[in-house]
Amino acid sequence: MKLSKKAVTALSFTIGACVFISTAFADMALGSGYDQLKGSIKNTAAQMEKGLNNYTIETLITLKDNGQTMVQTSTLEKIDNEKQASERSTTTQQTNGETRTNYSYTDQKFSVWKSGEEDKYYVMEYPVDSSRENWNRFDNPFNQSGAAEIEKIVDALVGGLKDYVQVEERPEGGRAYSGSLSEAQVPAAVNAVSSFGIKQLISDQSRMERDSKLPQMESDIFVKKVSGTAVENNAGLLEKMTGDVTLSGIDKSGAQHDITLNVVLKLSDIGNTQVAMPDLTGANIEKVSQSGGFSSKHVGTYQNNIVIEKDGEFVKIGERILEITSVENKKVTGKYYETVKPGFEAEYPNAYNFSFEYTPDNSNPMSFFTYTNAQGEQENGQIHPNDLGMLYLDLNVEIMDEHSYRSNVDIQYFNGEFNRVFEE
Repeated sequence: MKLSKKAVTALSFTIGACVFISTAFADMALGSGYDQLKGSIKNTAAQMEKGLNNYTIETLITLKDNGQTMVQTSTLEKIDNEKQASERSTTTQQTNGETRTNYSYTDQKFSVWKSGEEDKYYVMEYPVDSSRENWNRFDNPFNQSGAAEIEKIVDALVGGLKDYVQVEERPEGGRAYSGSLSEAQVPAAVNAVSSFGIKQLISDQSRMERDSKLPQMESDIFVKKVSGTAVENNAGLLEKMTGDVTLSGIDKSGAQHDITLNVVLKLSDIGNTQVAMPDLTGANIEKVSQSGGFSSKHVGTYQNNIVIEKDGEFVKIGERILEITSVENKKVTGKYYETVKPGFEAEYPNAYNFSFEYTPDNSNPMSFFTYTNAQGEQENGQIHPNDLGMLYLDLNVEIMDEHSYRSNVDIQYFNGEFNRVFEE
């Protein structure tokens, strides 16, 4: 689907940040309030998956360098478990000042996507016999494989932090939790894991954004402060959680940085959330079929040129060949390879050469195939029809979460738009 080329991906650290903050806060919330808070978290997750009829989740994640906001992403998701429908809007401010947005809607019959970069809606209609009975927009993380073991590890790892949580009964019902750890109070094991986690998050974001201004932390990295709060309502559901982690360290140039990661999670409008398919009257729409838009007419050879700039001129040094050999039973098979002219191997050392089978998942608009790159590593790819006689190929795709992904291929050297080769 053409959306893959221009779609706005969520920040690479979003899921990691949420998990990290949740773990850090759980670390603090031991003692008399720990079991109560953990029980409230579990109850809230279970209700979000199957108990609540409808609700809204808001997430705000901010990464600051020495007090200056570098990256910020906000997500608003509306979920209706009764109607089995959801809407999701995401806005991301990057370090270069650019703002990216995207929108998606899904229910039992339709999926709709729109990127803020283009004035077009992509619509997929599911067939009547499509099996989507187990529709779940929110999957309870405590029911995932290995969750119980991870919970035991967290409990054991931070068992000495029993005195750093405050629990208060709220006049209107429910409880309020808060806690804070200074540099001296952070255990060595938690410090090591936390430092590695945030350093990895910064590295991931820098890879995703080519002109990222985030500092690359190199030495003397330690957790300076951790704090968090949580508010539970009288029904035992967590309405709001916040977390702050400040990491101090020195970058490659020797400059000192305090990197602060702030996460805010809100659960609201329980029973009053309304989810509606967007009004597409008069809108620019591109329909996407269950087979990714492919049919037997797409069988054939497609190519584009490998071009570099050398000595002030554009020079063709080879070709990219994409062959679709079969489209049957919703499965697309083919092969892709790159040829480089003798003498230009140094300019293009890692030429691709692989075969693939691609079967779009009827229940998941983000469908990929796997292949092996020149280094013998497994990577994800995606392919879809573009205009007449054209295909678009994405390589080295990194799946961020169930709603977003990004391509790590260097666009300076790769052109994913292929034209059909016609016999004269």
